[in-house]
Amino acid sequence: MTPLKVVAYFDGRIGHEKQTNGVLSALSQRTPIDIEMRNVVPSLQSAIAQWGRYLSAAVIPDTKSGHIDLIVGTGSRVHIPMLLLKKRHGGKAVTCMTPDALLRNQMDLCFVPIHDQVREGRNIFITIGPPGITTDRGMHEMDRGLILIGGIVNKKSRTWHSETAFSQVRTVIKKDSLKKWTITSSPRTPHEMCALLEQFASEKENVEFFSSRETPRGWIEDVYARSESVWVTADSMSMLYEALSAGCRVGIFPMPRKKKGGKFHRNEHYLIAHNMVTSYEAWVSGERALPPPKPLNEAARCAEEILKRWWPERLT
Repeated sequence: MTPLKVVAYFDGRIGHEKQTNGVLSALSQRTPIDIEMRNVVPSLQSAIAQWGRYLSAAVIPDTKSGHIDLIVGTGSRVHIPMLLLKKRHGGKAVTCMTPDALLRNQMDLCFVPIHDQVREGRNIFITIGPPGITTDRGMHEMDRGLILIGGIVNKKSRTWHSETAFSQVRTVIKKDSLKKWTITSSPRTPHEMCALLEQFASEKENVEFFSSRETPRGWIEDVYARSESVWVTADSMSMLYEALSAGCRVGIFPMPRKKKGGKFHRNEHYLIAHNMVTSYEAWVSGERALPPPKPLNEAARCAEEILKRWWPERLT
């Protein structure tokens, strides 16, 4: 079978890269593909230039040359380059997020998480969470746990209290003391929180702390694969869905909200209501245990949707 010619755009953000690569990996498992990767260098000057080319292209007749089957990318910075390439060479433009309103109808397919509250439509495919590269490898160790600490995403909607967050981490480890615990931070974790965790880990034989600055690519996926239980701060949506996709049992540490109704709150409420995760409050009170694993594979769903729409003969 002739490989599909795919062009993938990347904007330098690891989370966006994982979403795009997750779809590409799932697609390659179902049909031969030939991938060309392109990087977009983010800058105000290049963004203005791209918009100028895009608006100019709107009044210029299509002059397609060559052939591309599929154009994939995640992140607002790659949307204009994707659509310009589509105009020049054809192909289906697919993105793993909600594009700006001006561009949304120009995309052939958008994979949109349910917490974005976008109505399903002609080119909108709703996912539970973002696609990713994490999968259930079937090698979880019952005596291993993982704790993922985020930080401030948006000061207008969330507050962060390191002492409170640290107390919750300490409580989980004390109540589940037979496990070997790995704790890791994110680039958003406050320095004082990292200092507390590092000191705590140095005093415990069953606890290790790794700063996000020290961990290589692929490290966290390996830890997911071995961990039976994972606790994640509520701000870290990408890590929540990675843990679920890895087949782990997942708990959520709360983060104080200044207002309700945002996508983080909707995301947390959806996962708890569907018994996919357990809140810290319910777990520590004994009301609910961590739920049994329900591995997600949104990347596979996305890949199958692409093939079903345009190349159904490649589905087996």
